[in-house]
Amino acid sequence: MDKKVLMGIVLGVAGAALVAPKVAALLTQDHDEDTWSKMDRMESVDSDKDEAEAGLTQLDSNYRAEWQANGYPQTHAERERLMNESDDAFKGKDI
Repeated sequence: MDKKVLMGIVLGVAGAALVAPKVAALLTQDHDEDTWSKMDRMESVDSDKDEAEAGLTQLDSNYRAEWQANGYPQTHAERERLMNESDDAFKGKDI
């Protein structure tokens, strides 16, 4: 057998032996233990302080805080009011 082919086979087997335990660990990893899943099961830490947070998970609480910081409407009525205000502001104007 050629020396280069033999060296390639040896290096390939050695590389596979080094990578195999890591691949096996990743394949057997529990997918439910990621951060987002944990946050979606945990009750909001502010639920006892803020009644608007009652019944929310920590993930929902984080999304709510982001929406408030960015000024997203919280209810359908508020969204409709904002749409009507927007329509009235641009009525008759060429956009």
